[in-house]
Amino acid sequence: MATSSISISHRHWSLKEKARALRAEGKSFSEIMREVPVAKSTISLWCKNISLTEDQRSRLASKKKGNYMNGIRAIQTMFWGKQCDAFQAGQEKYKLFKNDPEFVAGLMLYWAEGSKTSVAALANSDADMIKFITNWFKKFFGLPTTSFSIHLHMHSGQNEREIKEYWSGITAIPLLNFQKSFIKPEGSGYRKNLLYKGTVKVSARGKGSTYLLYTIFGSIAQFLEDTTNKKARVESWLEKLQYA
Repeated sequence: MATSSISISHRHWSLKEKARALRAEGKSFSEIMREVPVAKSTISLWCKNISLTEDQRSRLASKKKGNYMNGIRAIQTMFWGKQCDAFQAGQEKYKLFKNDPEFVAGLMLYWAEGSKTSVAALANSDADMIKFITNWFKKFFGLPTTSFSIHLHMHSGQNEREIKEYWSGITAIPLLNFQKSFIKPEGSGYRKNLLYKGTVKVSARGKGSTYLLYTIFGSIAQFLEDTTNKKARVESWLEKLQYA
């Protein structure tokens, strides 16, 4: 039993001395861990009183920055690849539905009125338009009702609950998916009589929506290629990430 305890103690001492020696050479804790099989917190404790030279600190800082940039490049390259895949999927979707007037109508409506940044969304006060685009998202892109959110703009003095129920009935989007309303104060210059049910922005934000905007762009680009011979190039529609 005593021999076993001595053996464990000696191994612990050997690991500690090796870790300290590597740290004195200017190694990072992660580099030390590759040779000394203990937790980083243990290595930090063992090496806390070892001072590094200016050159060693500079090397570690440079290495840390390099690792950070490598991570950024990997993430941005992954996202750019997914955006391009979604764009190409949109091109194929247009080819599949180009003879469907409902699909083409929705595509043109989105091109004219839809959001061109961040997420697929469309804002309007016309109930028929909002109902159409919501159903278009569902029918052609397979979005469930739970994947939508609604942001309501209305005037002060209007019945917020009543207006929310109105738009929920139009879109079949549950009230739980309504964001905090923006209430315009009196005297803002807006003609209230034209917006008596407010203006709503329907956004695709849940399951299946992450790359939807790029898919729509791909369909629009393919439409242009088919009708004007303008080549559908992803770079014309999407801004490539800096490090992708």
